[in-house]
Amino acid sequence: MKPNDLYTRAREILRAEPTMGKQRLANRLGVKTPTSRRFLWRFRGETQGHSPDPEYQSVRKLKEANPDWAVGRIAKTLTISEDRVMLNLARWTGAQEFAGKPGAAPAKTSDAAPTEGPNAGSTLQDDVGESTRDLSYRGPLIQSLEDLLVYARVDTAIWEVERWVTNKWEVGARNPATGEILTSPLFQIKAWLRRKIVESSLKEIAHELLEGFKKEAPAPTPAKYPLHREGMYEIAVFDFHREKLCSGNEGGHESNHEIADRVFRDATEALLAKAEHFKLEKILFPVGNDFFHTDILGRTTTAGTYVDSSIGWKQAFVQGWQLLAKAIERMRMVAPVHVVVVNGNHDLQSSFHLGEVLSAWFHRTDGVTVDNGESQRKYVQFHKCLLGLTHGSEERLERLPILMATERKQAWDDSDPAGREIHIGHLHHKRSLKVQPAVDVDGVLIRVIPSLTPLDAWHASKGFVSKQAAEAFFWHPEYGVIDTFTHCPG
Repeated sequence: MKPNDLYTRAREILRAEPTMGKQRLANRLGVKTPTSRRFLWRFRGETQGHSPDPEYQSVRKLKEANPDWAVGRIAKTLTISEDRVMLNLARWTGAQEFAGKPGAAPAKTSDAAPTEGPNAGSTLQDDVGESTRDLSYRGPLIQSLEDLLVYARVDTAIWEVERWVTNKWEVGARNPATGEILTSPLFQIKAWLRRKIVESSLKEIAHELLEGFKKEAPAPTPAKYPLHREGMYEIAVFDFHREKLCSGNEGGHESNHEIADRVFRDATEALLAKAEHFKLEKILFPVGNDFFHTDILGRTTTAGTYVDSSIGWKQAFVQGWQLLAKAIERMRMVAPVHVVVVNGNHDLQSSFHLGEVLSAWFHRTDGVTVDNGESQRKYVQFHKCLLGLTHGSEERLERLPILMATERKQAWDDSDPAGREIHIGHLHHKRSLKVQPAVDVDGVLIRVIPSLTPLDAWHASKGFVSKQAAEAFFWHPEYGVIDTFTHCPG
């Protein structure tokens, strides 16, 4: 069935049952919940017009000022996820229909709503996800957040309110018997909830697991390093997407978690071998950065996008951290290892849990340090060099240098301009560019690190082309990167 035909069917269902949530709608249509959710937002646009929500208004203004802009460009400009852009554009598309209906009130950017008679019926939209719940009420009965939570039967032991907005307007209708104009207030209340029980349960489970890891952590094998050592060796395996399922018939290369593990081991060994002639002061090993292909429950990314995966999330996490632990132990025998955890857009939660597990596992090991701080951007200062690490999916690239100078002012002042770089992933292909953060400072080299993972069916269908590779960089204490090494899987 074509997308427009699907939406036509979704509209019919929602007209009959306007309070239906995205999961039930997905089941009725035979689609995934990201698609049904966009249909819900489009239906709201058709029935309620433009939303006063600031994020929606920002997307709307950009789209109307730049009709040819695609989702990705809007997302980068506003620094929000593409999923959020698509939802807001779905509402915007529906609002065009609302504005064009004969006899309908014009769509407005204010809090006003279309005119309807007093005592109009109430509507409640209730979209329930794995860890979020969006409520939207319109009618004369509910006037406060507390009333809305009661009306929607929200269990506050499970759900908590992140934010909410309320609007009020007066509407009038003529009494057909007397001709008198009757007025009545209508209210719109929207609330965005998140599931408390998931967060608390994860914290309890994580605490128990970490304590177990600390008790079971192996006694480290002593490592001997040369007396005179110089330089830092960065092994950059970005955007690994370990459990991504790829078909050779669609993207040209087969891949699953077993193939990916072999590729990972070959890459790290090959890059270590290329550094045999160095007597390294330390090895820098960024992890995370979409190391996992899926996150949270099910085979979805952090944002809830369904992706093809060769294994469930539990097995993926356990096998994944063990693969990295063995790699770190192997590197430790060459030089002390500094592990930096970088959040990805596929594995935001899993990356954090990964960092906690690795910290616990190596807590008794001399020669291994783990940076699992909560910040999106991480920084590594090495003598006169300063390296920034981020995934690259959230920030505008041209802002990264000024963020580095602002967030690490002392390290910036202490570093040499030749030794300032920022390494990002996300784009899956090799690229570098010079960005000028301000008129009175030198530029910062931003390197886009390639990915070892092959194309899956979706990327292949879109015509994307990327070379599979992992890279390593030798950092001189004063001059920055002076050698670059590349490994391509055979």
